[in-house]
Amino acid sequence: MHSPQDEDALSEVVGFVLLLGVLVLALSVYLLYAVPAEGRENEITHMNMVKDRFTDYKIALDSLWVNEKSGVLLSTAFDLGTGAAATEGGGFALPILSPVGSGGSVAVKGDGAALTITAGEKEATIPLGSLTYTSSNNYWVDQTWTYQMGAVFLSQEGGTTVRVGPSIAVARARENITLTITPISLNGSAKIGGSGPARIETRMRGSDPSSLDGTYDRVDLVVMTKDMETAWAWERAFKEVQQRARAEGVDPLQCLPGLSEDGATLMIQPQEGKKVILKLYPANYTVTIHNAASLME
Repeated sequence: MHSPQDEDALSEVVGFVLLLGVLVLALSVYLLYAVPAEGRENEITHMNMVKDRFTDYKIALDSLWVNEKSGVLLSTAFDLGTGAAATEGGGFALPILSPVGSGGSVAVKGDGAALTITAGEKEATIPLGSLTYTSSNNYWVDQTWTYQMGAVFLSQEGGTTVRVGPSIAVARARENITLTITPISLNGSAKIGGSGPARIETRMRGSDPSSLDGTYDRVDLVVMTKDMETAWAWERAFKEVQQRARAEGVDPLQCLPGLSEDGATLMIQPQEGKKVILKLYPANYTVTIHNAASLME
């Protein structure tokens, strides 16, 4: 027979096992729902921060060429992911109770897409370059943000959309059409990946006046690229240019976007006997990317 002492000990063991089971169940529910929700919220917040940085970057580069600030250094810093904390606390923490930090990479390329402008008998091809951030998320959809010739594109699983339009303006001037372009060219070749902070330094270089400025019967723009995703993105950007031109009194048939074997196209052709007044504001930038220390010892 079991003694009362044995029964008390057995009840204590059973109680401990039940308590342990409740704790394991609670921990499992927390890991299954709370941790992914926190990780998703962190990554959404970080993606919004990246969006703001790219928008600010576009505004800052525009301000340099608008004010003709050649040689001025523009420095932009942001975290590549959510996984690098700036400080460490001294309290107790279990890594499994926190979401896994995300990462990403930022890259600048001076080659790739180029803008070809054909005006009458004249033609010029300008390398555009690009600045790109690609996320490596664990709980939220991965995104790629790209700055190219004043435009900001967002790419993810559903395709590519235009978040900020390019530096192209089409408007009506009496019976003629004005076409104003800022062919922004980024020079550089670098890439940094990880989860910590990165610093992007951009300097505007001097640009010679364009030899294409003038009056023409027709002007064709082609963003030449072998990447169809880039071509589709620029076709959407040209469609936005067409919409803005329509608001400025330009017949949509006189400002036609499209696709070709070379890439995305935009044709500006007014009525017979009317002209396209072309004005270019070339802007050339040198871009470098650096690691940015988050802690000082």
